[in-house]
Amino acid sequence: MGRVKIISRENPERLPELELPLYVRSAGAHESVQTWWEDYPASRKPFVQVFWTERGAGEITLSDRKVVVQAGDFFYHLPGEAHRHRTIGVVWNYRWFAMDGPLAVPFIRGYGYPQEAIPAGVCPVQLFLELEMLLTQGTPYAQRHSLSVAAEILAVVGGRGEGRSLDPVAFFLRQAQERLSEPHFTAELFAREIGLHRTTFTRLFRQKTSGLTPRQYLIQIRLEKATRLLAEGQLSLKEIAQECGLCNASYLCRIIQQHTGMTPQRFRASKRVP
Repeated sequence: MGRVKIISRENPERLPELELPLYVRSAGAHESVQTWWEDYPASRKPFVQVFWTERGAGEITLSDRKVVVQAGDFFYHLPGEAHRHRTIGVVWNYRWFAMDGPLAVPFIRGYGYPQEAIPAGVCPVQLFLELEMLLTQGTPYAQRHSLSVAAEILAVVGGRGEGRSLDPVAFFLRQAQERLSEPHFTAELFAREIGLHRTTFTRLFRQKTSGLTPRQYLIQIRLEKATRLLAEGQLSLKEIAQECGLCNASYLCRIIQQHTGMTPQRFRASKRVP
């Protein structure tokens, strides 16, 4: 039992049309408890998959050997290897991503990491979340960029946790712009995703933004985008609300009136060139 998050590129069973030496196929997180186990045959996993334990411990099979992995341990499976995993103790939480394409195997082997449980330090959660975000975009840039993020995760393994640690405030500012259309994207959700307490993240954010809270910042940039789209005059109120991550057109009307003193219709009309 547990919670599973899987973010895949579109049509994960097919390689993208963009020609690259390898591709990030999917990424995600797994949270399991006590009696959880899985046993996937080799035929179900025709790709490279790497794992990094965040919390707890598990037992895996590598080359027919049972190996125990604990918090901070990294390991990987090659294509055509069975995945036999089970939770040890109370919980086992890990992040993972998968790669395929003609050079996926030489790429992972090129780092020189043995197929063992490698003590790699604190899991770089922000980098895994960045991979997930890039997979949802699916653009040629995102596909290329995802390879650099995957390479950085693998570089951190060899650095024993001394690789780049993203500034949570800077990461939030970027995520806020990229996920603005998601109505459920909040500072609380973001803090939970990167493993920070909401109060801690709010304090860090206020220190770097002259007292502005993350919630105030999100309202501000949603309002800025809404007024810009209103002025452009090409989208309906419902479409603007959706683009800005607002729950509905009625809420959009309310915040526009509160901040401009005008209805959306009057605001739009005031921006028209005579």
